[in-house]
Amino acid sequence: MKRILIFALGMLLLLSFGCAIKQPETEPAKTPEPVATNAPEPSAEGGPELVFDTVTLYGEPISSDILHEYDLVIVNCWAEWCGPCVGELPELERIHREYPNVLILGVLSFSNDPEGAKETLRDAGVTYPAFEPAGTLIDLVSQFDAIPTTMFFDSTGNQIADTIVGSMNYNQWKAVVEDLLP
Repeated sequence: MKRILIFALGMLLLLSFGCAIKQPETEPAKTPEPVATNAPEPSAEGGPELVFDTVTLYGEPISSDILHEYDLVIVNCWAEWCGPCVGELPELERIHREYPNVLILGVLSFSNDPEGAKETLRDAGVTYPAFEPAGTLIDLVSQFDAIPTTMFFDSTGNQIADTIVGSMNYNQWKAVVEDLLP
């Protein structure tokens, strides 16, 4: 009985942290590819770290021009096969609805199933934009060892806080957002 309890606690701890990037062996690993080739490049003089021009998973155009409309931009990198990623989607949606000055971008990372991802988003009630890596996000995502991974940017596309690896609940998200808002 004690072994079962220790095993269960160990699994709970593992699942609450995040998913390793390595996908199941039955699926070949996918290197994120740009969806659009016309993504602007950051300036050589230390320009914005977040620059993209692409379409959402639903085919709607989106670019980093949208950043200027918000005080805080949260880039949440996730995959439909990652339990902790999927588990925090409703928490992020709640933040999205409660903080109109915060933009949440869902970046589908290390996934071979955009259609499955769209179904996952619909099931979770997600209304914030979601898309595959594009522009500078391609290089940023390629550096991750696990997902969910979340980055925080200001309205000019510059990272303003440490990257968070692992999932969080609503209260944790709320505390981070309130700490980062100007």
